[in-house]
Amino acid sequence: MKVYVNVKQAGVRKNYITKQELILNSKPETLRELIAAVVSDNVKSFNNKIEGYRIIEYLTDEQIKDKLVRGRVSFGEVYNETMADVDMAIEAAILAYEDGIFRVFIGESEGAGLDEKISINEEETLIFVRLTMLTGRLW
Repeated sequence: MKVYVNVKQAGVRKNYITKQELILNSKPETLRELIAAVVSDNVKSFNNKIEGYRIIEYLTDEQIKDKLVRGRVSFGEVYNETMADVDMAIEAAILAYEDGIFRVFIGESEGAGLDEKISINEEETLIFVRLTMLTGRLW
């Protein structure tokens, strides 16, 4: 099943949102299954990036221009070569959702409970919104 995830690039000063394609092995029935599938795909990509380390890193002119638009030109190196654990990552993502750290939107509607049935269609757009906690002092 093909879906799209809107992603705001981390560390970018400008509003730069990309639509990334994500292929799910099966159609998730609940929000918990959807989060697990997305996290699994991200862990797989992260672990493949570590395994695909090149001895000599280089950037093409097109990559440099793209990174300039984003606001930072770097090689995107991973300094920690520890592979991510899928089960721990899924557990952390579920806990973060339960704690209200992020919300999930499927098309125009917000995903509610983790174990409630969801309706997701082919080529649906998913949006993960990380909520920022504001703090202040009363004195």
